[in-house]
Amino acid sequence: MRKLISALFLVLNSCAVAGLIPWRETKPLLDISEGVKMYDFRLSFINREIEGLLLVTRNEESRPRLVLTSHFGISLFDLEGTADGYRVHYVIDFLDRDKALDLLWDDFLLLTAPSVVDATVQGLDAQGNVALVRTGSGIRKTVVRAGGYSRGFPDNIQISHPRLQLSFYINMTQDAQKSLLH
Repeated sequence: MRKLISALFLVLNSCAVAGLIPWRETKPLLDISEGVKMYDFRLSFINREIEGLLLVTRNEESRPRLVLTSHFGISLFDLEGTADGYRVHYVIDFLDRDKALDLLWDDFLLLTAPSVVDATVQGLDAQGNVALVRTGSGIRKTVVRAGGYSRGFPDNIQISHPRLQLSFYINMTQDAQKSLLH
């Protein structure tokens, strides 16, 4: 009986997830270092999808600024980081809900400022780059998958909220710098 209890104790205590890295110790997944970065963006909610271009830059205070436009040039939202959270410069009517904007901002903050978000890296690729991040629980559970690294940042990112049936897909646009007029 003692051997069974000892073996059970060892098995239960040795089943912890190995190699968890605090998210605060990693670099951002979205590059906001200099200039404007352009990404293809897709939001999927239950059976509906919104596609467009996500423009990412930083303001004078080195906080992220995010602008999502449709492929036809219609702005869907324009959010900018502040010391108190974020400022809404523009948002289209169907996204103009405090909870929706808070969730959207929290997701982008997770990608641009890991030092302020409590999350855990749960997977690395063969080169040691972040491949899987999890945060929250219940309805606020968030799963981030990143892959296709080039120039130190992932080329594609998926943010999922399983309980909400909501996902964001962000893909680096090829030759984005050449396509933007400065």
